[in-house]
Formats: sequence, C-alpha cells, structure tokens
Amino acid sequence: MLALASLGIAQEAQNNEKSTVLFKDQTRSTTRWGEVNPDSFLSFKEWKEQIDEKALVPEWESIVRERNHREIVGRFFQCVGVCRIDRGQSFFNPNFRTSLYEGDEIQTIGESYAWIFLFDGTMVRLSPESSINLNELNIGVKENFISARVNAGNVLWLSRHEALFEEYNIRETDVLFSPLALYEAQPVPDRKPYDENALIELVEEKQTNLNQYKNLNSLIEKNNKLTKGKPTYAFIVMPNMTLMGYNPSVEIVSLLGGKTYFKRRSPETLGLKKGGATGDEEELFLQIRGFENKDLTKIQSDEWLMMDEKGRNYARATENLNWLLMGEFITKRIPSLMVARELMLERYSEFAFQDKYDPLVLATQNGYRLWGSLKKPETDDAKKSDLELRLDFLKEYFRRIETTNLTVSSHFSDRLKERGESLRTMEYGNYFFIKALDKYYSFEEYSDEKESGEILNSTTKTLWKRMHGIR
Repeated sequence: MLALASLGIAQEAQNNEKSTVLFKDQTRSTTRWGEVNPDSFLSFKEWKEQIDEKALVPEWESIVRERNHREIVGRFFQCVGVCRIDRGQSFFNPNFRTSLYEGDEIQTIGESYAWIFLFDGTMVRLSPESSINLNELNIGVKENFISARVNAGNVLWLSRHEALFEEYNIRETDVLFSPLALYEAQPVPDRKPYDENALIELVEEKQTNLNQYKNLNSLIEKNNKLTKGKPTYAFIVMPNMTLMGYNPSVEIVSLLGGKTYFKRRSPETLGLKKGGATGDEEELFLQIRGFENKDLTKIQSDEWLMMDEKGRNYARATENLNWLLMGEFITKRIPSLMVARELMLERYSEFAFQDKYDPLVLATQNGYRLWGSLKKPETDDAKKSDLELRLDFLKEYFRRIETTNLTVSSHFSDRLKERGESLRTMEYGNYFFIKALDKYYSFEEYSDEKESGEILNSTTKTLWKRMHGIR
C-alpha cells in the first residue's frame, strides 16, 4: 500500500513539475513534514480521497506553493540589548543581516533598541518594549508595497527619499548603536596633521560630521540611479488606527490597551534639502476604527496627534508632549545610519527597482511574485490590478478585525471593573528613550590618534573598540 501511495505521489509530482514555477530557495516538496500524522499519511483511503480532490483543481500545487511561500522583507541591522524574532512556533535572537521573512514579529526585550532595514530602503527603529509584525513586501510594476502591524511600543518608520540632506557639522544623536555593525558606515575621523609651525589647527573644529553628511549625499545620488524614483506604498496597522500612503516617515507610540500617539515628519524635519528629487510631499491617510467608518482622513505633518483607546476620535496631543519631543530628539540627526541604509540598499535591493520585469526571472532568481500597480494611467479604464484589490482587502479586513478586537477588549475590561479588578495597560514613560539619551550626553567621539602619530591597524577595527568599551 505504501509503495502504491509513493508511486502515485511521484507520478503526480512528475505531471505537475513542468507547469509549476519554483521560487528561489523553494523546495519541491509541498509536504509540511513537521505537521504530518503517520497514521493518516499511511492511510490508502485518505490518500485516495486527496488524489480525487486534487484532480478537481489541476493547479492545486501552484496554489499550495504560493500560499506557503514566505518572501524576504528585509534584513535585521543592529540590536542593542536583547532582541527577538518570532517565526512560526519558534523564536531566536537575530544578528547583523539576519533575513526577515513575511509574518516575522520583531521584539525588543527590556531596555533594548533595534534598527531594521527593509528592501525598499525603509529603515525601522524599535525602542524598548516594542513589537512589530512585517506582514508582506510586494514588488509592483510601478511601486513597491509594504504591510506591517505595530503591535505595541515606540516605532519609527523612515521611508527612503531621493532628496539630499542638508549638510551640518553637528554631532549625531542616536549614538547608542556606535560603533555600527556595518563598519563601512562608520564616520571617518577628521585628523589634523601635527605641525609645530601650525599648532592652532589642532584646536580647530573637526569636520567629521560634515564629511559624513557629504558621504551620505554622495551615496544617495549614486543610488538614485538604481531606485529611479520608484516609490513605496506603506500600510501600517495599529490596534486602534491605520496609516497608509506613499513614502511615509512617521513616529508611532502605540500603548497596548491604551492610546496611540503619532507624528508625521516633513522633509524639513527630516533634514532634507528643499527642492530635492522627491518634489511635493506625498499624502498620508488615517483610517479610524468602527464597522461603518470607511473614510480616510489626510494627516498633516510636524504635529503630535493622539488617537483614543477605542480608535474613534483623534486630536492634537496635549499630554506627554514634552517626553514625546525628547524621545523624538534621539533620531533627529542620524547620518551614519542613513549611510548604512544606502550601503545595504546598493547591496541587496537592485531587484526591487527594475525598469521592466520578467515575472519568471523575478520568481526563480529573486523569489518574488510580480504584482500590478496602484497608479493607473489616466486613460486606463481596465479593471483594478491585483495590488489595488489587495489594498482594498487589507483596508476592510483590518478595519473589521481590529474593531472586533477593541470591542471584545472593552467588554472584558468592563467585566473586570464590575469585579473590582482592572485590565493592565501599557503607559508611556521615559523608558522608551532614557538609555539612548544618557548615551548621547556621555558619548565622546572616538579618536585613534596617538601622540606619536602612529596608528595601529588593530585599533580601527570594531572588535577592538568593543573590547575596550568604546561603543
């Protein structure tokens, strides 16, 4: 019986092999061996029933493969403290350049911080006690699409813009991650040669930070030839609201069981030059909760807003405003991290910015399915593309499911109050930024210059710096 079953499976696989497109790194077997029950697997009756069902849907194998396929969304950049990735029924601690797949949840445990690089060029920062799910990355014909859910905590979402940065010779703010995991992104110290006839030059202000901005702008100009202005549409879900739009840069503080604070950063706040390659600022839309609330509201830039616990009303934030501004200050000037983004974009993201796509090549060589476009030509009267239909589905799905979750949570909280108990909720505090702020005030720019003028090669390496407490 087993031989007969094996023969049937082998014959079936052979028949479907020619018509099935295998994505990169995708195995030929569609069997989830960790979930197989030996009794049912050896049952001739169940095998025959499965064969009959599959005969009714000849393309069943392609459907199963696509359903089980998880595309890589990006790579983990750096963690300070203890970070964790939950994948399926297991979890692990990530390292520099760990691959992040669709469905992964990234958490910062305790007083920990993290930076994440997404293949479209987006950088995501997690403060302590924060969590985010990377739901999907879709490569579209005219734009890329990312869906994520901020479960809790303080998350900064920085989309990549093609505009250049204003060049300042001012110290960086998020120095907690120094030295960076990517050594090439480290700022190069501005060393002054020792000259007894010009000793005054030794006390002049060094240009290390200014040079780093110049290096950043040079990399952006180079990578703009790669990205070619292709935008990313981000769909960011929180328990009590959803933000969506092209190339958003927004900081979010989502308090589990409580309110959500959020602020969209304008190009000026990001430090971008006026009249850059990005042109006009793209619109960012807010979707509130409620089974009947289908309207989207345009969000203004550079003001902290607050959404209530039930996700029905939002207003300008008036409480915790000083702490919110202090937490925002930490990521005000981060040229080294932006340099790291450009270096990783050049190395990993070429597939996401092609002029023309061959769906077969994109699948077999890169492991991604090609989607349509959200931006339709003015004369195009055709039906909606699959990417448009996907966005419409996500708007409706998350509005309903998150509204249901909030309603159930509210009823549960009321029942606890009747019993004299209370539902534990997350509260905003300086624990989101205090460690990073302390590091900023105590940080001194490392210099490997010696009085003798001799520089040892070993002292320039990241491992040596960490061993001697220079971080």
